[in-house]
Amino acid sequence: MVREIIRNVYEIKVRLPGSPLRDLNSYVIKSADRNLLIDTGFNMPGCLEDLNRGIAALELDMRKTDIFITHFHSDHCGLLDKIAEPESNVYMSACDGQLFYDSLEDKGFWQENIRLYKQEGFPEDVLGSADRVNPMKVFAAEKPVKITPVYDGQILTVGDIELQCIDTAGHTPGHVVLYNEKNKLMALGDHVLFDITPNITVWTTLRNALRVYIDNLNYIKKFKVEIPLPGHRHCNCTMAERIDQLLEHHETRLREVIGIIRQNPCINAYDVAKCMDWMIQADSWESFPLKQKIFAFGEAVSHLYFLEEAGEIKRFVRDGVAVYSE
Repeated sequence: MVREIIRNVYEIKVRLPGSPLRDLNSYVIKSADRNLLIDTGFNMPGCLEDLNRGIAALELDMRKTDIFITHFHSDHCGLLDKIAEPESNVYMSACDGQLFYDSLEDKGFWQENIRLYKQEGFPEDVLGSADRVNPMKVFAAEKPVKITPVYDGQILTVGDIELQCIDTAGHTPGHVVLYNEKNKLMALGDHVLFDITPNITVWTTLRNALRVYIDNLNYIKKFKVEIPLPGHRHCNCTMAERIDQLLEHHETRLREVIGIIRQNPCINAYDVAKCMDWMIQADSWESFPLKQKIFAFGEAVSHLYFLEEAGEIKRFVRDGVAVYSE
């Protein structure tokens, strides 16, 4: 399905089968010279079908279309090698572009993540299965493509639309949004989502991702945005209102984690995640889908690292596993 947002700016809905995200919002900016497509969808037949249907409806010549990837998660870049033409410039931050290469070429990326998860208490006997169902790995591109790195403050021009690249690390180490000041429009990727909360997890290359994310939420509040373009779902309030809601959400989460630690001294991150409240249709932690356990665990660790850096809790390593106390 294609929807016109303003003149020359369009949204393509790309279904994400089996994902609680439901779909990806891919955006297109058209011009007489070159076009820009923002984000792609999973490497799945249904995603490719939806994206190609939108490309055809908009009569895009992909040889004259560049691609901007807000971040390297597979629901945003999984179809890169399927749709990028040799003439396409593919833009991504240098940081996430390197992670994209490393994850596809298996340069220790997955092994380092497994090592980190083990150290934070994720059961070793479950890790192998978790690795096999991780959508970031399962639905990734099949081969890398050449990335043209973009940097904070850089301007990309598509016809008469100027887009400022803004570093919004947190959801990933190199997440970038695009801002058009004239139309007060911002392509948000997963930095701000409206009826779901962006997953903030743990990274080997960005230890305190939650602190960075919160800093960047506060940073983009200064931009006047009347047309927010989130990577998933739809908008149900203003962006300023949503940013305040997200900040409040994480403050509530941090208090919740401290309360869990207070009641359970020397607890590991996996057991903290078990004790946290999650908005998911499951009777217990044991009945959580494994994919959702991965995301919940990563969120728990990100909040623990934030609290540790803030001096509110202490982290110890016992028998190779980190535990937390006040």
